[in-house]
Parts: sequence; structure tokens; C-alpha cells
Amino acid sequence: MARFLVRYAYDPALTDDRVTRLADHREWLAGLDAQGRLLAAGAFTDGAGAVIVIEAPDAAQAVATMDDDPFRIAKLVADRSVDEWNVRWGPLA
Repeated sequence: MARFLVRYAYDPALTDDRVTRLADHREWLAGLDAQGRLLAAGAFTDGAGAVIVIEAPDAAQAVATMDDDPFRIAKLVADRSVDEWNVRWGPLA
């Protein structure tokens, strides 16, 4: 399995909408975690976005996985990047 670093940028005007959908987003993350595919996730302290690290067989599957995020479905992510991450050191290596 490859590792992918996903970076979200949020539109500040949609903060209230994200708060409304946060339980759905967290439930989706919990599902990835239960499958052993979620390695890390968290929002930036300034609210500008978030990072999610997942495992997937390839880039296409990583993108497809992230397309299922309720935040993405509700158009609450202003910008997203999904990059294969070659982790060399640390607990995620």
C-alpha cells in the first residue's frame, strides 16, 4: 500500500456549514480508521484547512477514497491536493 498526503484548503465563508457536517466527516474518517487506511488527520489551528494521511493501492484509489468525504460531497473543500508521500522517518514510515 502506498501512502498519500491529502491537503484541504477551506473557504472561511463556509465555516458554519463545515461545523454542521463535522459529525458526518468524522464518522467517515472513523470508517477509514476502522479499515486501517487512515494514518493521521487533523485541521490547522487557524481553520484554513486540514491534512489527512491515508493508505491506498494507488493514486486513483486515493482520489476516489477522498471523493467520498462528506465535506467534499457537500462542496465544503475549496481546494484539495492528493500526493503520494514517500515517508522515510517517523512513526508513519
